[in-house]
Amino acid sequence: MRILQSSIAFLGLFFIGTGVPGAADAAAAPAAGVSTAALTVDQLYQPLTQRDPLKEATVYTDEHGPKAKGAVADITKTTFSVYNLSLAGITEYARSKEAMLTDPTTGAFYTLKAGRLLDSKKKQLPGVSGVIKGKQVILMTEDKKLHQLTLHQKE
Repeated sequence: MRILQSSIAFLGLFFIGTGVPGAADAAAAPAAGVSTAALTVDQLYQPLTQRDPLKEATVYTDEHGPKAKGAVADITKTTFSVYNLSLAGITEYARSKEAMLTDPTTGAFYTLKAGRLLDSKKKQLPGVSGVIKGKQVILMTEDKKLHQLTLHQKE
């Protein structure tokens, strides 16, 4: 073991002395000339928009804008009707089913999950419950009126 260590040290000194390119030559070699100038971050990254991502967006259709929250809530409260809904799709999981419902008048999306009708914010709509049976959804209002929707049926 001792002989191996001494022979490795000797060979290392030998190669450095004979001019074999290695770590010693790399440190002594002059730096290569740079053909292009270094780019700054502003030159490399040019985003499509100059919006600050930490500020709230103020786009008209954005849900997080200052006017959108009140507008969406008012539309839902005033014009919501179970009879305006149409069935967009049914998803079947291992233990449950979910139905996606849309309201063409307001453009709002609703989900029927575990017998409860939820809006796009996952808040339950009071007074509405439902059942998913095969390709049909049966919605029941507070006054026990039923509304039946069938998947792929033109209304």
